[in-house]
Order: sequence, then structure tokens, then C-alpha cells
Amino acid sequence: MKQRKIIALILMAVVVLFSGCSEKLSETKETFEGQGVTYEMQLPSSWKVDSEDKSENYGLQTSFSAEDKKSNSYMFATVTPVNEVKQKGFAEQTREQLKERYGYKKAKDIYMKEYKINGSPVCKYTLNTVFKEKDVWAHMYYMWTENGFVQVTFYSADDSNYEKRSKLIDESVGTLKEVSFDTEKFNEAQKKQKEDEGDVVTLENKTMKVEMTGVRKVVGENKKNVLAIRYTFTNNSSEQASASVFKELITAKQKDKKLSEGTLPEDTSFLDLKELVNNQSKVIPQGQSIDSVIFYELADNSIVELSYSQEAFPGTEPTKAVVPE
Repeated sequence: MKQRKIIALILMAVVVLFSGCSEKLSETKETFEGQGVTYEMQLPSSWKVDSEDKSENYGLQTSFSAEDKKSNSYMFATVTPVNEVKQKGFAEQTREQLKERYGYKKAKDIYMKEYKINGSPVCKYTLNTVFKEKDVWAHMYYMWTENGFVQVTFYSADDSNYEKRSKLIDESVGTLKEVSFDTEKFNEAQKKQKEDEGDVVTLENKTMKVEMTGVRKVVGENKKNVLAIRYTFTNNSSEQASASVFKELITAKQKDKKLSEGTLPEDTSFLDLKELVNNQSKVIPQGQSIDSVIFYELADNSIVELSYSQEAFPGTEPTKAVVPE
């Protein structure tokens, strides 16, 4: 009897071990669309596609997201028109941005690989970070296809199955490919983006020129909705200056209530905005320009009124910004 129990336990251990090693990709080809470009890919079999929009979890508008039912692991994808992201110099520049963003001392400490998937150029990065207050390994894939630039990010739990999961994630991304392009949807997306960003507002005096080129609603610290105002700062003075000076010359209000300055969460994956934040403190010489961003915590989705220092920009009337959906 005792011997039978031992054999049964051994068989159970073998089954558990076998099942742990046999995870494979799902046979289902998941599809997602952004900017008129439709992609398909196969996820690992234990992953479940999110039925609701999870953009607020990732700090940007996602086209697709999912999570692993067996671990604290997550993924999302976002799509940009292919002509908006230059491939030349992207790999090392992005590696440097990731170094700054995630606090690495050396860019070479971040794993990087350039290769092709289904004939499309890909840059992959792997680094250690924190997501949802847990240690994870972030696997970031950037792919150029015929009509789109797609970013796929996996946050993989830092556990005993990390290495096996990492290989399976690579296999999953290896199935990613563009399957169609809808010109009408692309034009609609571009039109909506322009409407959301609004008109360019230009302010100028003897020391600076500021061009506010767009607004976007993102998820900030503590999951608060934040209005991101992107602007280009040009130094007109004979001395060095930084873009951060503009923050002191602008006030944002909703329904006559002054808005507080907002911040991005530490685990945001919205690297372009993070880079613009870092640009605020960079000192530039006369005649040079730099792109930056200001954040305001939103009270609701009502129109935001922006007013400007009359000392710096005398006679300038307030402008209004529509909060994007």
C-alpha cells in the first residue's frame, strides 16, 4: 500500500513537470487594429485577451492587450503610422532613452537585438523594472511593417518560470505580421488625431518662442487623468535657457478652477512623453529648439482654459484646449 502511494506521488510529479514544460502557443490567431493597420499574432496558450480597453494601465492608447492566467504577466500593443518612426538610428537612440527612463548606468546593460520577423525589421530590448508594484522583466519589441510601426511590450513576472516564459514570448512575437490596411480607417484616425491635438498656439518675445503643438489625455500618477500639452521651446536670448521656464508662464483652469501640475507614473511605458519630460531641464544655447511637455491633472472632461503671463506675453488672450476622448 505504501509503495502504491509512493508510485502515485511520483506519477503526479511527472504530470506536473510535464505540463509545466509543455506550454505552447494558442492555435487561435488574435487580430488587432490601429491607424488602419491590422495585425495578427498567436499568444501563449495560457494568456487571455482583455475584453475591455486597458489603456489606463499602460499610459497610452493601446490597440490590444492580454494577461497570463498563470502568472502576474501582461502585454499590450500599440500602432503608429510607419512613416512617423524612422528606422535609421532608432536602435541605439531607443536604448539610450531606455537607460535614462529605467535608471540603468550603462545603455549596454540593456539587452538589445536587431533581427527580422516575417521579413519585417525588429528591435527587441529586455530590462528589469517594476509593474503593478511587482518585479518584472520587460520585453519590448518594435517592428516596422509595410504600413505600420507596432510596439509590443510584455511584462513577464520575475519568477522561477521566467526563462521558459521568455522563450515562449519570443515565439509568440515571431507570429506577428501585418495582414491588411484600410485607407479609410487610417484617414479617420489621422483626422481624429488632428482634432484631438488642436491648432498650434504660438507665443513669442525677446527671450523665447513657444509653439504648443498638441494635447493628449493620458493616465498619470495614481491613475489620474492628465492633460499632456506638447510644445517646442526656442531660446531667443543671448544666454542659455531651458524649456522648464515656460511652466511658470502658463496657467490651466477648468470651470475657473486652477489645475495642479500632473506627473507620469514611474512604470509608464509611454517613452516619448518621458523623454519630453527629461527635456525640460536640458539647457540649450541661443537659436536652438527643444521639444517638451507640461502635464495638468484633469478635474473632468470639460474644456481647459490656458492663460499666459501678461508680463512675458503682453496682450495675449487665453486659449482653449478640448480634452481628447
